[in-house]
Amino acid sequence: MENAKKIEKIHFVGVGGIGMSAQAMHEHFNGKVVSGSDPYSSERTLYLKNIGITIYDRHEEKNVEDADEVVITPAISKENPEYVAAVRKNINITMRIDHFRRILEPYKGFAVTGTDGKSTTTSMLANSLINLNVNPYVFLGALHNKLEHGNYRTGSDIAVYELDESQPGFELFQPEYLIITNIREDHVENYRDLEHYYSSFDTLIKNSKFIVTFSDEKKFKGHATFGIYSGDFKMVERKQEGFKQIVTLITPWGEKKLYLPVPGYHNALNALAVVTLLSSIGYNINEVLDSFSDFKLPGRRFNVSYDNTKSNITVVDDYAHTAEELEVLLKTAKEVYPDRKVVVIFQPHRYTRLKREAEKFKDALRIADEIYVTEVYGAFESKNGASARKIVEEIPGAIFVEQLEEIKKIKFENNRVYMFVGAGDIYNVSQEITKLLSNT
Repeated sequence: MENAKKIEKIHFVGVGGIGMSAQAMHEHFNGKVVSGSDPYSSERTLYLKNIGITIYDRHEEKNVEDADEVVITPAISKENPEYVAAVRKNINITMRIDHFRRILEPYKGFAVTGTDGKSTTTSMLANSLINLNVNPYVFLGALHNKLEHGNYRTGSDIAVYELDESQPGFELFQPEYLIITNIREDHVENYRDLEHYYSSFDTLIKNSKFIVTFSDEKKFKGHATFGIYSGDFKMVERKQEGFKQIVTLITPWGEKKLYLPVPGYHNALNALAVVTLLSSIGYNINEVLDSFSDFKLPGRRFNVSYDNTKSNITVVDDYAHTAEELEVLLKTAKEVYPDRKVVVIFQPHRYTRLKREAEKFKDALRIADEIYVTEVYGAFESKNGASARKIVEEIPGAIFVEQLEEIKKIKFENNRVYMFVGAGDIYNVSQEITKLLSNT
């Protein structure tokens, strides 16, 4: 770590990314000279500018001239001019995940990983700790109103962070406390094989001191477990009342009630994971349960961006991009709005995922009353023979939307909830539509 001590000027390539921007802010607030580049102007790049970070809107060699270190992601090509310049000048080039691991080393870590629910569970964990008078650093893969900088919060001696399992390398982190929300084979294509994928989780578990796992999966057993059918902490009943729900739990301290101000079976499970961790490591369980009283979901998680009580037209944005997330989201919409038709406008994310889980996506989409599916948001992947059109053709009444602009032609009718769903750029279209509806 000798070299790390000498690093004073750090440049982030693709700084507008949700993970990169949080890491850039951490370095900035800890006294480093930080710059970044991103050709895509976004809320995050504008925010970084506002707090004093130098942001370039194009990739150019001159951007890295004075840098001691250049931080990149796997998406950055070897032809990127900043990468080329860093190699030529012998500037230290660090992958984002390695930089992230390095900056977390001084702190006691509370990590959340798994296939589904990472951002929500991380934000719940941070929210609860803050309400329990803890002062954590927070690194979140979404925006949240509880964090002073949206996806980042300065703190003292502990760090709460979302740990992305989509690429090898996450297993090298060494958190004090770890929640694994669930494990499904969503990113196996990035690993050598299935054995490599699961062995990475096994390594992470060995690197962590106290682990919470989802008992019903029976894949790994932590020091404390949660579930519905099994586990040290079990969810035995759930009553949805509009956006709020009352969850009955069986715990080592007997039956407890959790009053959760956000909807959805999946969010009740996410909250249960946090209750399991915090009460198992010594926090009073009643105070932990109370710490959820003001919780709000992070951005693009069942986010109501438009709601007209006269026409009963509601627009909801959500980041769901796996088949299981889509299924649970649409079921939640049916619970929250039992007297309205649910219309889904879904943008699949990654060709590999669509190809692998086509049947599951079809089953999930059928929960909605009306179905629109756009072409895939590739996320740097090649088509590889996959197309959303094939899915649409096998669902009666579903409509394929080839260009996102065509969504604006949809007739928005009364007594409907329009769910804009996906991890790509469909959010931009929903925001435009929200503005149009607000002005009519």
